[in-house]
Amino acid sequence: MKIRNLATSFLLGLWVPVLLVWGWYRVSIDSTNPYFPPLPDIWARFQENWVFALVPIHVVPSLRNLLIGYLIAVAVAIPLGVIVGASKSGGSYVEPVIDFVRSIPPVALVPIFILLLGLDSTMRIAAVAFSASFPILLSGIDAVKATNNVLLDTAHVFHLSKRQVLWRVRAPNAMPQIFAGLQVAFQVAFVVTIASEILGSGFGLGAFTLIAADSFMIVDAWTGVILLGLLGYALNLVFDIVERKSLRWYFGQKKLS
Repeated sequence: MKIRNLATSFLLGLWVPVLLVWGWYRVSIDSTNPYFPPLPDIWARFQENWVFALVPIHVVPSLRNLLIGYLIAVAVAIPLGVIVGASKSGGSYVEPVIDFVRSIPPVALVPIFILLLGLDSTMRIAAVAFSASFPILLSGIDAVKATNNVLLDTAHVFHLSKRQVLWRVRAPNAMPQIFAGLQVAFQVAFVVTIASEILGSGFGLGAFTLIAADSFMIVDAWTGVILLGLLGYALNLVFDIVERKSLRWYFGQKKLS
């Protein structure tokens, strides 16, 4: 039954992309505009480029930098957010700094990382990790602060230590809201990954798309844009699956309520 429901949801979600592709095909099929080539031409070049000639050169580095930077952000920001959120005085010292830094657009921080770390993959990973940390950190702080008093009273009745209350009561209860921050952070990480490749890199999807556009290889640039969209969509699907697996208790509870 679950497989059938997932298949139905997937098929229902396809109608908008199918409609957009059909409309794109109809509008572009007779196009002579060099900046808006026919969709069949783009599709033919897409297969030449990405099945699978340029994947090791451009796709693999992008995904590697994205995933390493994102996982570093998760490993650092979740524990820090839980600890700060549980502290009565810690938030008052930390939150103003967080609010100040997160108000800076993530892409605007990339040139600073270039100045500090150069143009290699270390810079890109650091930029992704730093930018993705703040949505996770803020969601963790807010979620832990909002822990239900009933849960805290129950933990007190069972004489749980402060450490046990933090990691066995507050942290698990905060995970649904933390996952919302994780999803926002993943989108930020994806954008910063591409932006960091556009600035001073010869490898990666962002660099490929920019170089193709600057070289008037318009069809190639279009294939890069399409692949970015497909990758973003696929990675969000993977994230949704991980979220549902990790929070099965939460989604089961919502169905019962």
